[in-house]
Amino acid sequence: VPGGKKSTSGEDAPKIDGMTSEIQQREIVAPPPENSKRAMLLLESGVRFHPTNHHSASTSSSGGGAGMPSNFAMKLRKHLRSLRLENVTQLGNLDRVVDFKFGSGSHAHHLILELYAQGNLILTDGEYRILGLLRVHEYEVVKGDADGDLNGNEESSRDKKKKEEVKVRVGNTYPVTFATTISAGSSSGNQCHEEAEINNSYCQGLLDMSGTEAYEWAKSELLSLQNRVNELNENNDNESETKIGKGGGGKGGKKNRKGGIANTGGKKKKAMDDSLVLKALLLKPNSGVYHYGPSLIEHCIHIAGLDPVSKLSHNNIDYTIPETSWNDLTEALRTEGKRVIENFNSGANGGYILYKDKPSRGNDDNQISKENNDSLLPTPLPNQNQHSDKILLEFQPHLLRQHQRQKSLSYATFAVAVDEFFSHLSSQKVAQRADAAEATAREKLSKIQLDQQRRVEGLVMEQERWKDNARLVEMHAEDVDRALGVINSALATGMDWEALDQLVSVEQQNENPIALLIHKLDLENDMVMLSLPDIDDWDESDPDRPPKLYNVSVSIKESAHGNARNMFAHYRALKEKEEKTIEASTMALKAAEAKAKQQLAEAQKKKQRI
Repeated sequence: VPGGKKSTSGEDAPKIDGMTSEIQQREIVAPPPENSKRAMLLLESGVRFHPTNHHSASTSSSGGGAGMPSNFAMKLRKHLRSLRLENVTQLGNLDRVVDFKFGSGSHAHHLILELYAQGNLILTDGEYRILGLLRVHEYEVVKGDADGDLNGNEESSRDKKKKEEVKVRVGNTYPVTFATTISAGSSSGNQCHEEAEINNSYCQGLLDMSGTEAYEWAKSELLSLQNRVNELNENNDNESETKIGKGGGGKGGKKNRKGGIANTGGKKKKAMDDSLVLKALLLKPNSGVYHYGPSLIEHCIHIAGLDPVSKLSHNNIDYTIPETSWNDLTEALRTEGKRVIENFNSGANGGYILYKDKPSRGNDDNQISKENNDSLLPTPLPNQNQHSDKILLEFQPHLLRQHQRQKSLSYATFAVAVDEFFSHLSSQKVAQRADAAEATAREKLSKIQLDQQRRVEGLVMEQERWKDNARLVEMHAEDVDRALGVINSALATGMDWEALDQLVSVEQQNENPIALLIHKLDLENDMVMLSLPDIDDWDESDPDRPPKLYNVSVSIKESAHGNARNMFAHYRALKEKEEKTIEASTMALKAAEAKAKQQLAEAQKKKQRI
């Protein structure tokens, strides 16, 4: 808030752009007039707000720059156009609700940005009457006798309280006190007082406690957690036993495949853990340092010489973090927390982006480059993002103790660091989409090339097979005719197929050379498979190595030369088919290459615009 307040307060809001599509109209940009040196403010519901110098990159990445603004953006333009941003305030105690006040007097309007849960952007008039908002929601507030029963009857006190729904919608007054989680009217404050009454815990917060008091507060919180977890585990056990009893027999039990009663719903739930890490314990709303946030709390824990992820329970806190250590912890929360927040409010520390180096891809890039150069496609452009070799992790207004060993980029202000962080993420997403488009185009073209190549290779192999079969049949024409003659003579005498098959087996056992040629009878299709040796590929000088046998199917209705003639006809037909396939493949490849070049050109243009 301090950084945004310094750079945007006192500026006019001449035009407001509503971002659409990908981020679902959650982003609002207020750009300055052309040739103006004034700041441009970006607000994203539930995420961020900061001055930005990357409006064009943001809009181009999300697709909202050239489209129609949303209804909410039009309403903002109507009410805030030409109004001056008078003030930026943070509601509550460093809470995540920011109030942007535009104009003054009867023209005053408020634009409220909620940065928690699903977030929200709410436009109100000077009296906080809601004029427009991104989403309608409601707060559930408990009202009643907060003092409870005079006799200390907690149940009686709770029965008197009633739940009231405060709706956030157009026409209603914005509930400022309910929107902040650390305020007098918030539910967390009421919860703190209720838990204090029940558990005798401390409600003033760790910043006002001594080490002993903080230790006792932690023990009471862990005891309360242990009691709740034990109660839940006991209820789960009772429910499991009840389900097992109901599903164990009778008419309601389902039968399994073996006919027995299946146990449906009797699975015991995993017992809940009653421990809590130290960092999570300090982030509880009634800790008094909840507003520090996770990073600052972790920093203070390190300063105190403790481990933020130490698992604490009511049974182990005495020796895990003893009472003496809580003196150091409370002192660190008071001194370090105050110092860091004051430095942040002064804006003296600037801003930082933490990152780690992106792992290199080794020799894969060289292989991909070689494959691309061999193709007719243009060489892919390198990623133009200056931080493409880094993985950006987070942005911080200060380098804390836990960040000492991490690599970082430093900037003049925290607002600049946030702007650069999100702009780099946006450009990285654009570059990734462009790289993915390039990879898809190249992969698609490669698949088409491979498919066409496999088709041609398959046709060539089929041609060679028919050609070799015809050559073998011609080479052994005399033996083929003899084998066909024996089979046809047997069939002409009316011999049964099974009897003929048995006869061939007997003659093969007797080493009849003609019978040995017959590998398989396929009389249903008038075919017979013969095992023919390839003498042309046989080394006669090596008598121990017989010639290789090839199984060739021939028709019993044709002679040897007739079968060879038919085989050569198949070969010539496949040869013609191969020529037509190559011609069609060439045309298909040219079309695919043209489309791939177009897709690559579009992807590279996106890269160049980053």
